[in-house]
Amino acid sequence: MALGSGVANAQDAWPVDPGLGGIGTPVDVTNLVLMPDQPEFWNPAIGMTRVISPYGRTTRIVCTGYRVDTSCWQADPAGNPHKLNSPFNMGIFGSIASTPATGVFIYPGMIPGS
Repeated sequence: MALGSGVANAQDAWPVDPGLGGIGTPVDVTNLVLMPDQPEFWNPAIGMTRVISPYGRTTRIVCTGYRVDTSCWQADPAGNPHKLNSPFNMGIFGSIASTPATGVFIYPGMIPGS
């Protein structure tokens, strides 16, 4: 698998906290997401967010959403945030995913076209 450089776009920034009572508060999920090296990643019955990244859990991962993660960011080794792509929208496993469907997020440049 080719690894991209992950150059930050001008719009990449950590998500803003909407404040008390706001929906979509940014949450550090670094230790709560599944990575491809875990067997659970490939089990569609497990309703956890999945991240494909060259950094694994070595850098901070933050997600926002209500009931499911709808947007995620990951820091590069220098600590700069990069918005992760979600090419599958409702999750990689489509209609066989648990309800609500889990998100799959890919680090920019990790997979061509992502």
